[in-house]
Amino acid sequence: FLLRSAEGAGYYPPACTTTAFTDVPCSYWSAAWVNELVVRGITVGCGNGNYCPAEPVTRAQMAVFLVRTFNLQ
Repeated sequence: FLLRSAEGAGYYPPACTTTAFTDVPCSYWSAAWVNELVVRGITVGCGNGNYCPAEPVTRAQMAVFLVRTFNLQ
């Protein structure tokens, strides 16, 4: 929802060709979206080369995502 909010409802990120995180292979349903968040500097993952897609996002983490997505600094 971050990228679609920033770019519009018709936005789709480039296809995944190289994974940004070891736990998000290009075959993962949201890999292209996750990779685009990395390219834009919105996320750096949860550490150790992982994104941790099954973990819940805290309010603090979402606040960082929103600030970085919409340049709210």
